[in-house]
This record gives sequence, structure tokens and C-alpha cells, in this order.
Amino acid sequence: MTAFHFGSRRRRLFGYYEPALDETGKARSVLLCYPLGNEQVFAYRTMRQLAARLASGGHHVLRFDYFATGDSYGESGEGDLAGWCEDIETAIDEIKEISGAATVNLAGLRLGANLAARVAVNRRKDINKLILWEPLEAGEIASAGIPAASSEPTSKLAEDFGKEAIAGKAQSLPAKTMVLLTEQSRAPLDFGALTVQNVPDMSAWDEERLNSGSIPVEAVQRIVDWLQ
Repeated sequence: MTAFHFGSRRRRLFGYYEPALDETGKARSVLLCYPLGNEQVFAYRTMRQLAARLASGGHHVLRFDYFATGDSYGESGEGDLAGWCEDIETAIDEIKEISGAATVNLAGLRLGANLAARVAVNRRKDINKLILWEPLEAGEIASAGIPAASSEPTSKLAEDFGKEAIAGKAQSLPAKTMVLLTEQSRAPLDFGALTVQNVPDMSAWDEERLNSGSIPVEAVQRIVDWLQ
């Protein structure tokens, strides 16, 4: 595992790269997109283990901190939804260059899933498979008070990013998209032709996971199996 900074001088991002083990055939790569805030902290071990399992299965893996979060550059409060989408696009280019892979598998957890879906619509040619792990509803994004961008109200962009919007734009996403749900949705959504898998497992982003040291093994294995 290699820790490094990448991106532009104005927007330096911190990431971890794990090279593929026992790589055979064409290079394969996966970009993991974190949730935000406490959920990122609580899910860190799960994402770390997911990255290790994917690398063992022959994938080059990159996970990173968005601008103004974690160990990336930027002060708290400088990040916004639109900018974090740009960060994902930067990371896509980075893992493609490092690995030599022609396309990228993109997997996001919680807010990371919403951001990944938004990016995948614009970068379909670069995305092989897309995994949306328990994306947030619009109301959850809006209530978190996350800035959208200087020119757009948070409530409006939250609607565009929310799980409801993902369902509404399902046909615009890559054909190989899986929605992974580990909690009972209050109002089940119709994701059209997208693959939807429900996993009877606890939340990866729950504080209890951090305290117990456990990870949602079944959910992680579903992701690994689907990307093989």
C-alpha cells in the first residue's frame, strides 16, 4: 500500500493505492469513494478491508480523501458537492494512469455513492462497473448542511444528487450498475433495469463497527464477487 498526494497544485488530494496481486490478463482498477464526516471515520476499516480484498483479487485500488476532508489539502468548510465530483474525476484519471487500465470500476458508500453516480453519468466511457452502496436520500444530504457550490442552493443540488434522483436517472448510468442496500428503505424505489441487491447486514458506517472492530463481511463479499 502506498500513501501519496495527487491532483493539481490548487487542489491536492491524499490517497492510498494498493497494487493488484497476482494480476493476470488486462489491468483492472477500482476507485473507492468514501462517505463523509463521522461516517467516513466509522467506515474506514471496512473500506480498508474492501480495498485489500479487491487487490488480492487482481484489482488495482485507489481510495482517497475529498478536498478539505481527511488528509487532503483545504480547510474545513471549503469543500462542496460539485467540487467533490471533480475530485472523483481527478481520481479516475489517476488510477487509470497508475494501473494502465482502460476503464475503472467505481464504488461509493453513502454520500460517496451519490457523488459516484453523478460522475458516472458524465464519464460513462471510463466506467466499467458502478456500485452504489446505500446512497443517501435528498433529505439526508440537505439536512447535513453540505455546501453545493457558491452559485447553487444546497437544497436544489441535494435533490439532483439524492437516491431518488439516481432512481429517476437509472437509464443514464452505466449498464453494469449495482445498488447495494443494507438497510430497510422507508420507501422502496424503482431502479429500473439496474441490479439491486439487499444484504441482511449491519451498516458499515455505524460507530459500533469501529468500536467492535468488525466489518459487514457479507456486503463486502457481494462487492468483491460482483467485480470479478
